Amino acid sequence: MAVLLAAGFATMKAEAAGFDDIVASLMKRDSQLELSRLQAEASGDALRVSNVLSDPEAGVEYLRSKSGEQKFNLSVSQSFDWPGVYGARRRQIALEQSGVMLNTEAERIEQRTKYRAALVDIIAANLTIRQMETAVEGCDKLLATLEAEYSRGNVSILDVNKMRIELAGFKLKLAEAKTVREELTGMLLSTATGDVSAIAEQCDSLGRFPLVALGGMEQYMAVAKANDPLLQIAKNQALVAKARRDVAVKGTLPGFSAGYRLSHEGGELFNGFAVGVSVPLWRASKERKAAASEEVSAAFGEKAEEIRLEKRIESVYKKANGLKETISEYGNALTASDNAGLLKRAYESGAITLTELVLDINYFVEAGVQYVELQRQYYNALVELLRYEESVGS
Repeated sequence: MAVLLAAGFATMKAEAAGFDDIVASLMKRDSQLELSRLQAEASGDALRVSNVLSDPEAGVEYLRSKSGEQKFNLSVSQSFDWPGVYGARRRQIALEQSGVMLNTEAERIEQRTKYRAALVDIIAANLTIRQMETAVEGCDKLLATLEAEYSRGNVSILDVNKMRIELAGFKLKLAEAKTVREELTGMLLSTATGDVSAIAEQCDSLGRFPLVALGGMEQYMAVAKANDPLLQIAKNQALVAKARRDVAVKGTLPGFSAGYRLSHEGGELFNGFAVGVSVPLWRASKERKAAASEEVSAAFGEKAEEIRLEKRIESVYKKANGLKETISEYGNALTASDNAGLLKRAYESGAITLTELVLDINYFVEAGVQYVELQRQYYNALVELLRYEESVGS
């Protein structure tokens, strides 16, 4: 028994590793994520530009009177803000750059979650295909037996036709399941670059759900609050708003300009310097007021995002917990005994009629498909709860 348990555990770990390997490969090949990364780098470079000195100004003035007298002036000047403004703006830019990186991380996590959910759906399709293939194989054998019995006059043509119709229905469902898998695989690989044939083969071979069992809600809540990029973005926005208010407050202080002047007048050269002061009378107070309002709004947004996260985790966890109980009940009925074998023996012994056999076969096949669907929903809920984990097998 210990050997069997160890073998089963090893198989489960291998499935989890295969699942994670596929996701990791897709993430590396994702062209959209690479585009987002490059755009984030460009945005970060653009933010730095806003905290440099203004360009120096140079001017030349030439004047000539009617009497022929001439004079010219040459000036070079540089303006700059109050020194404390640059430090405040530098802190603001650093926070805004962090926000850009957090947005990129949010996209990465969202895409990884989509890949995992698609793989769960593909696994469900694979399991449904296997069930329908088994059902088709069993009905094929039963139909062959009935046709032989009909040729000997032991059953009616109605009995044979019932089984033919049932077999046709199973074949249709099998074809539909294969189509669903093809569509899911196509969507999964739609943004991947390079040769993806090996990944497609891996997807077709996945035959069990590799995710870990459901843990405690407190565990998922703590991990989400520590790692959710959207919550971190909301917190960062609050810090950015505070930094902007600091910049706006310091922006009420005077700015300066300094320059060199050269003038030729009356045959003489004059040179010296010029100093100017700019007083932000009209705009500074409005910018300070707007920054203060933004800070209040950002603080409220941070709290609202935290509440949204808590509600989402709680809702998904309750759904997963409910599905877990239902799956357990289905599993006890579908996996504890060989229902197909029991039905066959019951029919052969005369305990049930052919009509009852056909109805019962269809009943258990449909129950098996529903069992897979419940597992698909359950593991997709787990994918959502595990969206911040780098590996589903961790």
